Amino acid sequence: MKNKDNIAFVHDFVEALLDDAMTLEIKMQGYSMFPSLKNGETAHVEKCTPVEVKRGDILVFKHKGKYIAHRLMQTKQENGQMFFVAKGDNNRHYDPLFNENELIGKVISFNQNGKIKSTNSLRQQISRQLNLHFPKAITLTNNKLLNLTNRTIGTKRKLSNLKTNYKLSANSSGKEIYQNAIISLLQGVLPFVLIICIKWLIDYLTQTNTTSTQQVFSFYGLLILTALVFLANGVTTELRGFFGEKLTQSIAKRMYDKVQYKHLSLQLSHLENPTELDKIHRAVQEATYRPVKFINELLTLLKSMASAVFLAGLFLTIKWYLVVMLIVAVIPGVLIRIRFARRFHKMKDAQSSAEREMYYYNRVLTGFPFAKEIKLFHFSSFFSSRFKKLQNKLFTERITLRKSEVSWNIASHLFTVLLIFASLAYVSYLKIQGEITIGAVVLFFFAFQRGYSVLSELFKSGTQLLEDTSYLEDVRKFFDIQDNEIRTESRMQLKQSIRVENVSFSYETSKREAIKNINITIPAGKTIAIVGANGSGKSTFIKLLCGFYKPTLGEVLYDNQSTETLGQQAISKNMAAVFQDFALYNVSALQNIALGNIDEKPDLVKITEAAKAAGIHEVIEKLPQGYHTILGNIFNGGEELSMGQWQKLAVARAFYRNADLLIMDEPSSALDIISETQIMNSLRKMAENKTAIIISHRLTSVQWADEIYLFDNGEIIEHGSHTDLLAQKGNYFKLYEASKKN
Repeated sequence: MKNKDNIAFVHDFVEALLDDAMTLEIKMQGYSMFPSLKNGETAHVEKCTPVEVKRGDILVFKHKGKYIAHRLMQTKQENGQMFFVAKGDNNRHYDPLFNENELIGKVISFNQNGKIKSTNSLRQQISRQLNLHFPKAITLTNNKLLNLTNRTIGTKRKLSNLKTNYKLSANSSGKEIYQNAIISLLQGVLPFVLIICIKWLIDYLTQTNTTSTQQVFSFYGLLILTALVFLANGVTTELRGFFGEKLTQSIAKRMYDKVQYKHLSLQLSHLENPTELDKIHRAVQEATYRPVKFINELLTLLKSMASAVFLAGLFLTIKWYLVVMLIVAVIPGVLIRIRFARRFHKMKDAQSSAEREMYYYNRVLTGFPFAKEIKLFHFSSFFSSRFKKLQNKLFTERITLRKSEVSWNIASHLFTVLLIFASLAYVSYLKIQGEITIGAVVLFFFAFQRGYSVLSELFKSGTQLLEDTSYLEDVRKFFDIQDNEIRTESRMQLKQSIRVENVSFSYETSKREAIKNINITIPAGKTIAIVGANGSGKSTFIKLLCGFYKPTLGEVLYDNQSTETLGQQAISKNMAAVFQDFALYNVSALQNIALGNIDEKPDLVKITEAAKAAGIHEVIEKLPQGYHTILGNIFNGGEELSMGQWQKLAVARAFYRNADLLIMDEPSSALDIISETQIMNSLRKMAENKTAIIISHRLTSVQWADEIYLFDNGEIIEHGSHTDLLAQKGNYFKLYEASKKN
């Protein structure tokens, strides 16, 4: 049934129910009738005729295949037919005219906060009259109310996420956080204790004759106390630096572990999807930095709150209402910070894709794998211009926003300065009038200056926590990605066969089918070859066999168990493979090969045998430290290999694993004819009593396979033994003849 037919069927069914005098429940989507009907609420609809409706009713009508629930504003008669004009209470514009044939019914009640509310209630009657007589004013009010509601909901959500973010950031670092919290409390209080000590000293000097021995001792006692508080203030700063570093290291180490573990658990589909990569890029950027910042902001908030409490006590000793002026002085800066924090997060979110692209161009311009071709073809300007274009675009957007923020902050500072100095003038006036002491004036000057910083820091920490919460949502979403991977200690046992039944597959980012309706049976212990031109679907087929992807249609079975049931982990434990895009590991030659079976302690005898079979043993022996030589040129003392030698090393790694299933995806693509022959002979020998799958575009290297499958445009067009395929005189025959000439 087509989509249009489905919609028509639903409409007919709805009207049939209403015709039978049944009440229909419709779930609201969107906020066009806010606040009368909110998103997610259920409205109860009854059948009605055109003559039964009156202005102000909430009607349900059909429009472009959807049901709309809006308020009736007026009716019109044209050519003997009745037309209706409706509008959502929260919409600025009226709906297009609809006729009586499109009328479904009217809303008689709705479910709001678990209670049934009638449209004839007093509140709804008032709402009806206001919307009819003052539609523009009510719409504007509803828009503002909805905006405020959404912001309130968003703020509540962020506040509720604080606990979740704390657990994410602080897990396993409780001791370090406790130590830093104690120091933060001391840091919040000690500066104000110092100010009080200075006030006492000044008052003592200005009000007391210090000539007597007792008064001298009292003065020196105050001086020593002030010195000790000053010393304690400095010591806590040093301790905060030391214990803060311990806390940072504790959180960072754990977050690196979580990020690496999560990244390794992701399916390949997540790493080949641009949208998913944008999410991963944002999360990985923030994961090792933002949790540390979040905890530090919490500690700063704790310190500021301790200071604020102490500060309030100080102002009570002078004039309590001065603290109100101090708070008013801080508020504009806080509001500006909240506004721009939200805008900066939105901008960073929007820039993720362009930022990844810019980083890629930078990697091309600075990475060694690209250096030779860049120097040879002199195309650095191509990538450099693209990098600079994106860089300028991103930087311009950031500078423009930052410029706007600076302008608002300057205005905020101007307001703050005027208010602070007005307060200072008032306190000076109080001293002139004799209402307070000179020590109290000094106390106020210090306290107000320090208090402004404290309150700014307090509100800044609060807004920063909300900002951090937004960024940590990206991190949580990354950790919450469902990989649907089956994790098991078991391993795939291949005793009967691999069956590929009616398998088709399309990548998430493409509508094109990479492979189409593939059917292959691979008996255990046999060797098959997959051949075909580039882009024919060979490598995609191997990814499905390895369990990296799930078929779009059909299934891959290992001894009657599908790859989806087994899980990629169980499949890989009894499989060895060499991929066309093999990786280069800058560790020792021995470790490079031993990576093929990391669960066992490296066995030099077996490693040497694998290296000999792959034709790389003699090359390794001639290296400065033999098998213990670091390979690659990233680290000091490393020895670089040719690409063909790296490929032989990858083959040796697969041979070392000695698994029951051996997959070779173009294992000789970077090798000369002699090396290819050597590896294929070794492979043929090792494949005895094993199941082997070989992908190659060189037909001369796979003649010995038990069965050969020729792929073309994602489909199998021919299969059989080498002799059978030649006898068919088909596409394989043509390709083979062409390969002999080359």
